[in-house]
Amino acid sequence: MENTNKTILVLWDFSPKAECAFAHAVNFAQATGVDITLLHVVKGDKDVEPAEKKLGEIAEKLSAQANISVHVQVIKGSIFKSISSYASHSHVEMVVMATHGVKGIQRFTGSWAIKVIRGSKVPFLVVQDMPQGKKYDNILFPVDFKKENIEKIKWAHFLYNLYKGRIYVVHPRVSDQSFKKRIYSNMVFTKKYFDNTDIPYTIDTIGKDLAKDTVEYAKKVQANLILIALSKTLTFADYLMRPAEQDIIANDAKIPVMVISPKPKQLSGGFSATGN
Repeated sequence: MENTNKTILVLWDFSPKAECAFAHAVNFAQATGVDITLLHVVKGDKDVEPAEKKLGEIAEKLSAQANISVHVQVIKGSIFKSISSYASHSHVEMVVMATHGVKGIQRFTGSWAIKVIRGSKVPFLVVQDMPQGKKYDNILFPVDFKKENIEKIKWAHFLYNLYKGRIYVVHPRVSDQSFKKRIYSNMVFTKKYFDNTDIPYTIDTIGKDLAKDTVEYAKKVQANLILIALSKTLTFADYLMRPAEQDIIANDAKIPVMVISPKPKQLSGGFSATGN
């Protein structure tokens, strides 16, 4: 039966990596008081019932271990369309999924993680390993020239409300005057917002390679989460060129990455970004 309560959706493919996603979901569920739902995608009708049975057994075990309500949902379709559609039209507050990083042919056709996330109205937390702790309080907030940077500020506020800590704001060094002006505008907006909400933050400049230098800085400050936003204009050509978002998501430090799609869903309940 479908869960009608607010929930954190965990993509479950019966791999050990899915257990990493569940562990991160537990951290957020305990902090916000919402349930967890395991979601598995199948290709045909005949696969639904066996998957539900297998998933139900796993959910029962995980629920007992974590002392959290764990529901199950099996849907039919393509992972690149059905997951974001289900998340956007259900009571889902956040999706947690594990990735093995970018490898093989995906280096040329783009990270499947980005393809799954595109179009979602809720944020995705993409993880590669088990959590290092219970909190996400050392947050790296890269700012570039894209206007989508503004849309992730509310989520930085949400995370601060949950865990306190500090936001590390970084921006790349650029020579193009147009990009420089747009980065400056985004930085002014970000600084003003954090000043008005009394969120502790630092600002620093990184190198020209946004993905590489963001990850290196994250290692330096021991960030336990990187917060990024996808561009509205990400095209197939961008996938071929390996967008910065792809390399940040698949970072070699295996730092969790929260990914916001443009115009995310309004937060509610335990996921209030403003604390109201």
